[in-house]
Amino acid sequence: MTGITEKNTGEAVSEFTLPDGCMLCGGAVTIRSTPGNGAHSYCPHCHWLSRTRLRMRKEGLEIAYATQAFA
Repeated sequence: MTGITEKNTGEAVSEFTLPDGCMLCGGAVTIRSTPGNGAHSYCPHCHWLSRTRLRMRKEGLEIAYATQAFA
């Protein structure tokens, strides 16, 4: 995947950064996935935190952010 930085932490944790991936400000978002806690994302620019859903598809990785409230 182009533009994705992945870091191998040596344990069952996957962490990668998506440039321009933040839904609020358009900044880079870091996504960390662990077997026990699922996936979470964080934007260091606007400090947005979210529980993230990751799903492998034959076309590639699908990333979805859960909606917490409607206005």
